[in-house]
Amino acid sequence: MLMLLAAFSVSEILPFSFRQERKDEFDPEVAAATLATATNIYEQQGTAAFLSHVQNPSTIHHGSIYLFDQNAALLVKGSASPVSKYVWGFEKYRPIFAEMARDVMQSGHMELLHSGYRTLFAYPLQTATGRRYAAVLTLSEPYQRFLYSRFWFNFAIAMLPAALVSILISLYLTRPIRRLRATAHRLAEGDLGARASPSGFFGGGELGDLAHDFDVMAGRIQLLMTAQRRFVADVSHELGGPLTRMHLALALLRRRFAETNSEELERIERETNKLSGLVQQLLLLAGLEAGACPAESLEPVSIRSLCESLIEDANFEAAHGNGHVIGSREDVTLLVYPNLLRRAIDNVLRNAIRYAPAGTDVRLDCKVDLALQKVVLEVTDCGPGVPESMLSDIFQPFFRTAPGRESSSGGTGLGLAIAGEAVRVHDGTIAAKNQENGGLEVIITLPLRPPTPSMVCSRA
Repeated sequence: MLMLLAAFSVSEILPFSFRQERKDEFDPEVAAATLATATNIYEQQGTAAFLSHVQNPSTIHHGSIYLFDQNAALLVKGSASPVSKYVWGFEKYRPIFAEMARDVMQSGHMELLHSGYRTLFAYPLQTATGRRYAAVLTLSEPYQRFLYSRFWFNFAIAMLPAALVSILISLYLTRPIRRLRATAHRLAEGDLGARASPSGFFGGGELGDLAHDFDVMAGRIQLLMTAQRRFVADVSHELGGPLTRMHLALALLRRRFAETNSEELERIERETNKLSGLVQQLLLLAGLEAGACPAESLEPVSIRSLCESLIEDANFEAAHGNGHVIGSREDVTLLVYPNLLRRAIDNVLRNAIRYAPAGTDVRLDCKVDLALQKVVLEVTDCGPGVPESMLSDIFQPFFRTAPGRESSSGGTGLGLAIAGEAVRVHDGTIAAKNQENGGLEVIITLPLRPPTPSMVCSRA
């Protein structure tokens, strides 16, 4: 608004016009001669002939015309331009027009009056019969400013710097907000070390206070998450010793009662093995979440061979439900952590087999997209699927879509969580979606390039 006001103020103080506008400028001398002739015509032929004569584009281009007699009584009112059919605001300005007519008839000289955005021209007339008249022209109306190129030129000149300044101010104001949003996104992705404000970036004021509070919140979240992960890792590690001793004790009991078949010993052994598996999974998940580098090294692996070996083992489990693992697999060699990737795909595959209805097959498809430089692994079952609101939560540790679902199916609730962390170690992504015809599809995407160990090991 300030830029527009400044531009139009300067144009009023230092007026200028384009060539066409200068060509169309009002000439009082030419107008006076035209009005004198038109008044003589009026006496002879009437109002219509008068208006027809004054509507000459080379003389008067816009506005209205009013003809008064020697007593300042209105005789004719009409448009001075053939393109304008209306007389604007006459009744409001009628006393002014009549007063100008009296003044010019008394003085005998033409008068040019500027009233706001309106310009008035009054001229005394005397016909061949000796009668006296006065003509008043409205040379410009406020609305007519929109008809001139100068108005739109001034508007453009004002809008260009105004738009530039507005964009710069907008960028200046939104840059800290975008940085805060990016930091929040990094924090949501698991980068607990993400912070919003280097010193002085946000400056003072509300944004600076918001950035400071955000960093305090992120620091507390990091402390809580680190403490939680350390607790899980420590508890899992501490459970390892007693479990090892329990296995030894069970082995001794088995040797002592080798000739007897004790259901109690079998139950204890079964539960101990389950607890040992849970502890091992907890230790693996805690290490991956803490950003620890895998114990193995990167090796070239054929994805097709890896999938086929997993399918060979998974078919034994699927056979109990009269199902099979089917699908098509394209081949490509990737530089990966073999055992970690194998475990990730195996966890997803076995999860699909676990929830697939009896007599149905599970699909494991592998597609290579050279254009996007990625490998896409899709595991699809015909099971009940997962509620839409929970699709992103199934990769969280111990998450269950229904109470007791994992335990009743023999799972621990850690398989998909380990798969998610293992895929992220390979700089990939994992997601789940429900099929239109029922069933769940888990999609693993891996880049064709090798993972970045430095990034993997820095996620603390």
